[in-house]
Amino acid sequence: MILALLARDFPGAEDLRRQVPSVVVTRDCGCGCATIDFRTGDEPPTQGRELVSSAYVRGRDDGVLLFVGNGRLSHLEVYSSDGDPAPLPRVEDLVLDPPDTWE
Repeated sequence: MILALLARDFPGAEDLRRQVPSVVVTRDCGCGCATIDFRTGDEPPTQGRELVSSAYVRGRDDGVLLFVGNGRLSHLEVYSSDGDPAPLPRVEDLVLDPPDTWE
């Protein structure tokens, strides 16, 4: 999922791709959706959140947002516009939003 959200090139994307193999989930949302916080490698979880990629889910009113903090992958948010907890979508159903919608 993270690599799919990092498929486009943008400043810093390659550095973020290199972090993916060391991602460790540190917390889930608790509401039933697929949102998670994570850290990379032995680094402590980061506090800040900067949106670096987003996608909508083909055929649904759901979407996915990828955040970093201090240059480290930190948060994957899975949301639904109808307010119900959104499940983790299939990667092949993601449609990346144009970069200018989240830069």
